Amino acid sequence: MLLIDGVKYEEWVPQTEDEFERIVKEHTQEIFGEQSIYLDRKQKLKSLSGIGSIPDGYALILGDMPHWHIVEVELSSHPLDQHIVSQVSRFITGIKNPNTQREIAVAMYAMYTEYTEITRDGFLRELLQLKVKQTIRAEEIYKFLADIISKPPVLTIIIEKDTQVLRETISTLAHPQIKVVEFQTFTRVGAGLAVHAHLFEPLYKVQHKEVPPVKNALTYMTDEGLYGYLIYIKVENFWIRYKRLRIPSKYLADLSLSHDTSFDLETDVGTIKTKIDKWNEICVGMGKWYKAHPELKVGDVVVFKVLDPMKKYSLETAKPREETA
Repeated sequence: MLLIDGVKYEEWVPQTEDEFERIVKEHTQEIFGEQSIYLDRKQKLKSLSGIGSIPDGYALILGDMPHWHIVEVELSSHPLDQHIVSQVSRFITGIKNPNTQREIAVAMYAMYTEYTEITRDGFLRELLQLKVKQTIRAEEIYKFLADIISKPPVLTIIIEKDTQVLRETISTLAHPQIKVVEFQTFTRVGAGLAVHAHLFEPLYKVQHKEVPPVKNALTYMTDEGLYGYLIYIKVENFWIRYKRLRIPSKYLADLSLSHDTSFDLETDVGTIKTKIDKWNEICVGMGKWYKAHPELKVGDVVVFKVLDPMKKYSLETAKPREETA
């Protein structure tokens, strides 16, 4: 039983691995960090001896020390001592094969250039290009991916319940970097999956740095005599290009915003029914607003204001301010 502000939640266990994998994929940014890209293409890992296995996904970490994960999503109800050893051992063997490394790099690059998540999501494309010093040359992108894949990956097992059997099982595996993420789900009593909470330990560490006081997080007086919040944000290039608006994560709590929560955005082109995604970006419906403001350029300022927390907000242009972040 889990209590949140007096509300009871009970543990929920997925019935199939596919069901569990779908839930995990929705939260890969929270598991691997904001500078990660999760790819679920089923690229076979094949050893020189011809023995192969297919992982559930790959995670590219594009931080200060780029690296990658091979991801296996498991249920504790499976015979772990048999399944994990067999599956992961084939991963370990397969990734030592230079041909396999090259094939994975080619597959990831194909995702980048042709038809998959990275190309479709402008922010992820910008992030990957940033890691290769802003270049868009194809050979540089491929070389960056190939360099990551040439290094030993972290084998990451995501499971809904960590067990002693699992720990004993992975201790027998001959690989130096194995991570286990226990990803539990709790549902509100009487509500089912419609109201749920996840409990897990992320694989990245939040860096706490000394930062100067923020001057553009302000309060204002509403017509009803109440205090609300507003922020000033400088427009970035990929916002204009991909018709989106990113809310800095440090303001989400003050603005009463959370991922995938729908709300109304009041603008000069009418009310836009939208939401904020897991990258802190507002995308849905933003095209018509940008179309109405062709004068916007990089460095211009917009004002995002709370009208009714979690329900209604407003967006408008503003004059640049020296203290705007």
